[in-house]
Order: sequence, then structure tokens, then C-alpha cells
Amino acid sequence: MFNLPCTALLASGDSGTAAVPPHQTWIFAALLVVTLLLLATEKIQKTVLVLISALVCLFLADYWGFFPHTAGHHLPVYIEMIEWEVIGIVIGATVFVEIAARSGIFTWISVKMLKASRGDPFRLLIFLSVLTTVFSAFLDNITAMIIIGSLTVVACRKLDLNPMPFLVTEGIMTNVGGLLTLISSIPNIIVGKAADISYLTFLVVTGPYTIIAIVVSMLIARWLFGSAVQPLTEQAAKAHNLAAVTAFDEWETVKDRKFFRTSIVGIILVILAFALKPQIPILRDFGIEVVAMLAAVFMLLLHADDVEHDLDDVEWSLVFFFVGLFIIIGVMERGGVLLQIGTLLSGLTDKTGTVGLMWFTALFSSVTDNIPLAAMMAKIFGPTPEAAAAVDRAQWFAVVFGANLGGNITPIGSASTVVACTILKKHGLKVSFLGFVKIGAVFAAAQLLLASGYLLILQRLL
Repeated sequence: MFNLPCTALLASGDSGTAAVPPHQTWIFAALLVVTLLLLATEKIQKTVLVLISALVCLFLADYWGFFPHTAGHHLPVYIEMIEWEVIGIVIGATVFVEIAARSGIFTWISVKMLKASRGDPFRLLIFLSVLTTVFSAFLDNITAMIIIGSLTVVACRKLDLNPMPFLVTEGIMTNVGGLLTLISSIPNIIVGKAADISYLTFLVVTGPYTIIAIVVSMLIARWLFGSAVQPLTEQAAKAHNLAAVTAFDEWETVKDRKFFRTSIVGIILVILAFALKPQIPILRDFGIEVVAMLAAVFMLLLHADDVEHDLDDVEWSLVFFFVGLFIIIGVMERGGVLLQIGTLLSGLTDKTGTVGLMWFTALFSSVTDNIPLAAMMAKIFGPTPEAAAAVDRAQWFAVVFGANLGGNITPIGSASTVVACTILKKHGLKVSFLGFVKIGAVFAAAQLLLASGYLLILQRLL
């Protein structure tokens, strides 16, 4: 059922992949395991850790003669290992979103939704959770969580509500929102690029699941948190809460109405460009990283008073994290480690199928960064475009579902859950690791069970 990655890796043309001495493969495997364990403990800043590991991998690979040394002008092997398309998407999307966020558009929408809830706890939970899901589809999870989380704390104080159920649910829903579009999360970008999945195809496949998962998650939240999020029944309480939320001013953070309006137009145009890229002349000949860079240039042209300051907003630590990570994965491929992992995955999926692959990915993502996992899976599944095209699309989406939803199991499983717990701690409402797991595991189990059935349907349709 799933022997393609192993065969494809052997045939991918990387010198040395099939002839690496076993002891060298084991040394590289040990280095990979140590790197992942250190990433999970967060004892060393992840970008620094990955760059150190990448350098060690390069030195060992060169010492053992993995890299060809050719005369004349050429790109070094380790430069070719880097997925520059992913780097372009990260830089372009970050610049665009950061400038657009300064217009106040996202805060404006948040306050509008707060007012629409009329201060009813359960309605407020639904509106903020849905908004978090949508924001996570276009913003990075940390930014989405900070915007919604800050508003949540202020609203809960005015309404005399415990913010814990709201913040924990929002942190979990950012990972659901990460499934919505091709650029909603880094694993999506990596997998989408490797599998050649278009923006529109990705949205059509994951969109229905996201809607169902939101409904199921809201029902679970109401059951888990009980009276803390129950709808109001007393007229006096309804009137008090309505007055409290009506007092918010959605225009307070909007300093420039023209900037606000052009940001709305820009966001709409960028979404359409991503979705319709295959039908747009000239643009269809490029990757989505070009769309992301065009979006950044558009915002810089209209609203950049200080380009140097705007470029400082690029997540350069993430860019260098990717540089190191892709080098590590490239060396692991040449060292035979990915071949061995592919063999193990082949045995796993032969016994458990696509659903088992998703659960494996989810469990891995719950304890460490899901980006290295997605990068490894992409390289194992698709060392060449031909190999990637031959892999069942449902298996690609199994990795996407597992990598995103697995982060809900633990408070360290995703950046958004870390931010949610940090906001709670800041306001004296600390949630213990085990306390979060008791809540997150319930959400994650339901979402993954739902995804299991959804994947079985996808296997028949894709």
C-alpha cells in the first residue's frame, strides 16, 4: 500500500543514498533524534538549535564524502537543499499581514463580533472561536491568538466571566483554523508545495471538515466548561452584558480610514490571487511564493513609510529556522535516515492505513514542533515530483490533519496554545500541563476521530 517513498528515495538520484555505511546512518539518525528531543524541551532557542545541528550535519556529510566537489560556477549542495519557495511565502506573507494588521482591520472585526454576541457567554464563545479560526487561516497563529486573546481578557473582565474557558478554546481553535487554507500553517505550505496542491483544491478539501469541526468543538466546549459558558436566561444579566459590550469602540484602533479601506481591498485581492492563480495568465507559471511577494510589494508600495522598519517585522528567526531545517533534512536523505523512516512508515501504514498515519503524525506533533515532521514527511513522500504525484492524495492530507490537530493535545503542542497559557498566567489564571491535557485531549480526540472518518471518505473521492 505504501512502499512508494522507500523506492522513490532509492531512485531519486542522490548520490550515496543507497550505499551509506550503516554506522553513518545510525549516527545521523541519533543526531536527528537528539535535535527533535531538544526542540521538544525548548531548553535551547529553536533557531539556534537547528542551525547548530545543520552545521554538524554538513561537516559530517562533507567529511564522509557525501557532497560532490565540482569545478567552476555551481550552487553548493546545501544551497540546493533549501526549499526557497517556502522561504518566499514566509517572507511575503509576513510583510503583507503585518502591514495590513496596522490598519486596525483585525481588531475592528474582533470588536464587531464582540458586540454581535450581545454579551451572552455561549454566543461570545462561539463568535470568538469562529473568529479565531478565520483569523488563523490568514494570520500566523501567534498573531491571531494575541489579537483575540487580548480582547477576550478585557471582555471577560467587563462581563465578570472566567477567561480560562475562552482562551483555552481559542488556542485550540487556531489549530483547526490552520487547516483551512494552503497558507494557514507552515506544514500546509510544506506539504502543499511537495504534493503540488493548489490553493483552491486545498480549500475545497479541508473547508467542509473545518466547518464540521467548529460545530463539534463548540458542543464539546459547552459540555466541558458547563456553567462558565452557559447562555444567559435572566433579563437583568442580559441587559448588563449588552451595555458592557456596546461600550466598546471598534474604530478606536483605526487611525487612518484610507489605510483601513485599502487593507480590506488588498486582503480580498490577495485571497483571490491565491485561489485563482492557475487561471491568471503569467502568474500561473509561477509558484504561490510569487503571489505572496506581490502581496508584500503591494502593501509596501501603498503604506510603507519606513521600509526598513516594515522588513524588521519579517519573522527572520523562522526563515533561518527553515534554512537550517532543510539542510538537516537534505543531509538525512543522503545519509539514508529518511529511507529507514520511510521503511518504518511503510510497515505502519500497511497495518493501520492512512488513518494510522494521521494519528502517528498527531501524536508526534503533540510533543514537538510539527514543522520538522512535515518537512521529513514531504521529503519521504516526494523526493521527486513524479514520486509525489504517485502518492495517494489522502495520505498527504493525513499528514496535514495530524500535524495541525495534534498540537491541541498538550500546551506545548503549538505556538497558539503556548500563547493562550501565557496570557492566562499573566492574569493569574495559570493552567497546569496536566490540566490542559485533560481539556485539550478531549478536543483533539473528537477532532481526530472526525478527521479519521473524513479521510476515509477522501480516499474514495480523491
